[in-house]
Amino acid sequence: MRIQKHSLRVLGTTALLALGLGVTGCHTTDRTAGQAINDKMTAFNVRHELDRDPVLKYPDVKVNVYNGTAQLTGFVNTDEQRTKAAEIAANVQGVRQVINEITTKPQPTGRAEIHNMAPQNVPPQEPPPAR
Repeated sequence: MRIQKHSLRVLGTTALLALGLGVTGCHTTDRTAGQAINDKMTAFNVRHELDRDPVLKYPDVKVNVYNGTAQLTGFVNTDEQRTKAAEIAANVQGVRQVINEITTKPQPTGRAEIHNMAPQNVPPQEPPPAR
């Protein structure tokens, strides 16, 4: 089983590198192709570490990395998960800074009330006379 997990990780890393090379064919002036590939690998590694956490799970968290800055977005259940996700990301090699934009999920308060704001018992108005 350990060999299969390792093989899947190597295959995923290779596929991600190939994708990164294809995407970086459109050169931008603000970072090199090498940096773009490094950012993709760093994002992959942050996602992998979030998935490996034995207690907390982060299925609704998205990771983007740009020039070593990891941006975390999405939703978690508690503030503890939000903080832990940032700590995990900060400890991944290649991450220089973490921008934590994760939001805690709103707690349901019951059924929503619908308020009809239309005036009641108002007679219909007659159309203006034609000219």
